[in-house]
Amino acid sequence: MTRRVALVSMPFASVRYPSPALSVLKPLVQKKGIPCDIRYLNIVFQGYTGCPDICEGIADLMIIGEWVFGEELFGEKWAQSDGGRVDALDAPLLPEGLKLEAFRNSLTGLRSMAGPFIRECTDKVNWDDYGVVGFTSVFSQHVASLALARRIKQRWPEKIIAFGGANCEEGMGKALLRLFPFVDWVFNGEADLSFPEAVVQWFAGRPPEGIPGVAYRRDGEIIEQSCGQSPEMDSLPYPDFDDYFTTLGRWAPAYRPFAALSLEFSRGCWWGKKSQCVFCGLNRRTLDFRPKSAQRAEAETRALTERYEVDKVILTDSILDMRFFKTLLPALANWGGVEELFLGSKANLNREQVRMLKSAGVKLFQPGIESLDTEILAHMRKGITLLQNVQFLKWAREYDVYPTWNLLYGFPGENAEAYRRMALLIPLIVHLCPPMGVSQVLLVRFSPLFEQSQEWGLRDIRAHAGYQAVYPFAQEDLDELACFFDYDFDGKDDIATYMAPLKQGVQAWKQCWEQGEPPLLSFQWQPGGKIVVYDTRPCRLSHQVELEGEMAMAYLACDASRQFEALANEIREQRSKEYSGDTSLRRCLDELVARRLMLREGDRYLSLAINWPSERNG
Repeated sequence: MTRRVALVSMPFASVRYPSPALSVLKPLVQKKGIPCDIRYLNIVFQGYTGCPDICEGIADLMIIGEWVFGEELFGEKWAQSDGGRVDALDAPLLPEGLKLEAFRNSLTGLRSMAGPFIRECTDKVNWDDYGVVGFTSVFSQHVASLALARRIKQRWPEKIIAFGGANCEEGMGKALLRLFPFVDWVFNGEADLSFPEAVVQWFAGRPPEGIPGVAYRRDGEIIEQSCGQSPEMDSLPYPDFDDYFTTLGRWAPAYRPFAALSLEFSRGCWWGKKSQCVFCGLNRRTLDFRPKSAQRAEAETRALTERYEVDKVILTDSILDMRFFKTLLPALANWGGVEELFLGSKANLNREQVRMLKSAGVKLFQPGIESLDTEILAHMRKGITLLQNVQFLKWAREYDVYPTWNLLYGFPGENAEAYRRMALLIPLIVHLCPPMGVSQVLLVRFSPLFEQSQEWGLRDIRAHAGYQAVYPFAQEDLDELACFFDYDFDGKDDIATYMAPLKQGVQAWKQCWEQGEPPLLSFQWQPGGKIVVYDTRPCRLSHQVELEGEMAMAYLACDASRQFEALANEIREQRSKEYSGDTSLRRCLDELVARRLMLREGDRYLSLAINWPSERNG
């Protein structure tokens, strides 16, 4: 038996960064004395098809990419069925503004190349070298991985075919073993400990019995063994990206200057442990937050950026360890070796933390805003308010950090009036970065919406309709395989009506940012305690407004959201006998709200203008 392992990444994973899971599994397997290679066939596919932009676009969509490899996995009969037709793919699966016919033609063209690609991979990769072939399956990699796995198993039946990743968790993994008999092992949960141990045990002549997290067959029966155990984060080896950069250089060299290292500094979600966002199923049931130490994270970043001569880093963490603002981020800023750092966090950051992100190299940031209404944010269990989200967007523009975010809607029991409020708010904040899109919330396996569906009033939960265009299985089988689901609830039919004004408002907002210089609402200090506010927003009441005295002080003090009483105490202390009183201050603040220069929510106020270099003021 050949004592070597192949780890495979299939389309449609993005080629812009390496697989974080496989990059860590490789050195873990090698640590056991077993050679291991990563086969980035997702990169090879882009070079094979000559359609990199289309492939990258598909990598960011759900289910669509699975259809491309459907004929290779399920045969010509499936391709000629209703589900195998390209128009069976629901329009809701496609991004807004897409030229539908052209995109469907592209998908059909890719499908014509999928079968030859799989056959070429089977023929030209020397699978004789490997005793175990492991596939990572995340998002739209499932069908392509199964198609190649089936070919390998047909030609080399003695080889072990293993699957792991988000598409293999719990019931999905059991369904995978049941429906695809050429799959031998499925890993449930984190595989850092279970996969290398299973490989060692197999090469020693024993099945993976007794290893938590490995499901396998024994005498035709599926044996499940709970969930994979979690390693100590600092004990994990540095990821190995050698195979990624070698493959990228050969098959997609145009991406080499833009490639990023995908690093993982934590697992789980500290916020989800307190109050899991109702739509989030990313961390399955392992919400316990387990970070690497700041010292380890810094050393790993330095070592790998220097080794691979890359100054771009993507953190795959669900949420940033807030302690890193005092440790890792200042260290990276002082070092200066990272040109671009992408990460995600909650949006309830203060001004200094946003500045620190910028200093550490953050240009793109995923803040998880999701809504611009406090009532809806509470409904989602986000633990944040409208004013906190807006102040983050304000500081992000000021420090030139670009937030990537979406507006979500369609939650059972949501208040339609909240979306009217958001539509009215948008004209006031068009100088801040707009969302990428407005999306109806997906029902995701393992999310609180899914797990507590009865409490949320959901009914007729079934696998998303897109799965019917991919898998020729009965509905109950699709329900076991699926990550995403369709569902019904009272009031669902009303959503399109009350969402229309908000969607129109967001479209206008995005157009403001697509046509030259975005609108600006900024201020500049003047001698004598005055400030001048410059306004180029379409909703402006005046191009220029001068503020002085208490009004100027209040406006500057409300750079962050302020409660009235605390604000009044601060200004009273500063102005002493010149303070005109709480009633007058309240009148000043409400006048600023009426001038569309400030937001008020309850008893809290937030200034909307940003501090912008004077040469940029209009």
